[in-house]
Amino acid sequence: MLFTEMDINPQIIQALEENQIMSPTEIQEKSIPHGLSMQKSHVIGQAKTGSGKTLAFAIPIIEKINPNNRNIQALVIVPTRELCKQNAVVFRSITKYKKIKIVEVYGGASIRSQIEQIQSGGQVIIATPGRLNDLIRRRIIKFKSVNFVALDEADRMLDMGFLPDIEFVLLDAMRNISPRLFLFSATLFDEIKKVIYKFTKKDVIHEIDVSKDSLTVDNCDQYAYYVKNNKFWNFIKILNDERPAFSLIFTKTKRNAEKLCNRLNKANELNFNLKVGFINGDLSQAKREKTVSMFRNKQLSCLVATNVLARGLDFPKVTHVFNYDMPRDPEDYVHRIGRTARVGGVERNVASGKAISIVSDDQRVLMKKIEKLLNNNIEKRTIPNLSNMEFVPEKYDTTLKKNVKQKQKSNQGNKRQFDRKKKNHKNIKKNSSKPEVIIKIVPEKLSTKSNSSQKLKTRSHYTSSKTSNNQFDKKRRNPKFNNKKKKKKQFYSKNRQKISSSAK
Repeated sequence: MLFTEMDINPQIIQALEENQIMSPTEIQEKSIPHGLSMQKSHVIGQAKTGSGKTLAFAIPIIEKINPNNRNIQALVIVPTRELCKQNAVVFRSITKYKKIKIVEVYGGASIRSQIEQIQSGGQVIIATPGRLNDLIRRRIIKFKSVNFVALDEADRMLDMGFLPDIEFVLLDAMRNISPRLFLFSATLFDEIKKVIYKFTKKDVIHEIDVSKDSLTVDNCDQYAYYVKNNKFWNFIKILNDERPAFSLIFTKTKRNAEKLCNRLNKANELNFNLKVGFINGDLSQAKREKTVSMFRNKQLSCLVATNVLARGLDFPKVTHVFNYDMPRDPEDYVHRIGRTARVGGVERNVASGKAISIVSDDQRVLMKKIEKLLNNNIEKRTIPNLSNMEFVPEKYDTTLKKNVKQKQKSNQGNKRQFDRKKKNHKNIKKNSSKPEVIIKIVPEKLSTKSNSSQKLKTRSHYTSSKTSNNQFDKKRRNPKFNNKKKKKKQFYSKNRQKISSSAK
């Protein structure tokens, strides 16, 4: 089947053909007719990652929008800023010959400029939940003329805690006018379905599930390497064996993403030929956009990321996806490996790709959960040898080995000191059978000069020679200082009596 056989505007078909998109995918073929029908109905679609779900709701929305009406007519809600920008690119690509204004609304950017764009005639708003609710409360976005509301990657929004925000938006939308709802994702939870059924009431809902037995595409080869220790070195061996041209590496935490990126960039000094960048939620919006654009333009051959990039983002010709850290949720694994083997080309061919996971001992349970979700056993492989490696690992990252040696030396030194103290302590115990008492005898008759010098010496115990007169006056006024002074005088007087009595 071709797009020309559907009831679609020729201007949209022309824009699709210029992007080398001739025929619809399975999810598009089954969902677009329901969106184009005159009967009011809602669509819930579940399909594999990389199957073209964005166009499945974008084409009906653009087809039904009136270009002459400058009010908001459609609202698309997405979980992340990156997905917001990508959806805007898809919408603009098919509205090349239709004068429809698309506005992106997300946090981390100037809200004033976004308000100006909306008020200047924004017809399709693509937004993240937080910023969208802010604009609704300010009464910038109103639902008087909204005919479509689409939720892209709704289960991800549920994971991120955006369910109350989604309910707030749908409640406000359904109160004024009841729009059509589109809900698409690779994995769908019952909770998000209940929300849709709650607000649609007795309307017709078309549930389309083309994920079949497997949630992943067929052209993606999946492997797992089980590692006990030296995870990074084993990963270097795998990279050396695979030699990925264009790859994504997923880590569990933001800190791990930056750390792994820095360690991999060190390998460039030793002719490993990797141009590595990283992206996480702590980076500013400008840096995130710059890194993503560099990766799209292939200025970076490898991108280390957290689950920020695991949802919906389309990077052309990604050959490998590496799970350096296994995801906690099995559904995240599906979305991660969906960044490779994506739909593309004139015939809508699916490129081949590889998904490689590094599984440590504490992550074996997670791997079993993933296999249960996929209803498939992932092939186990042994870690390759270093025979074909261009550099010797012993010469690389020597700082780690130096630190280990320094720690060993310091530990040995501490042991020696401890042994010496033990020996000295034993010798003292042996020799100290009768403690010796040393008594100093001071002559009774001292000259006046010696007495004055002795007084000065005793005074120097509690005043330094460097202290000025003002400082000494301040100390003298302090009652604590005076008490100490009295105690010292008493101490010296007692000692003198003992010394004089012993001398007699």
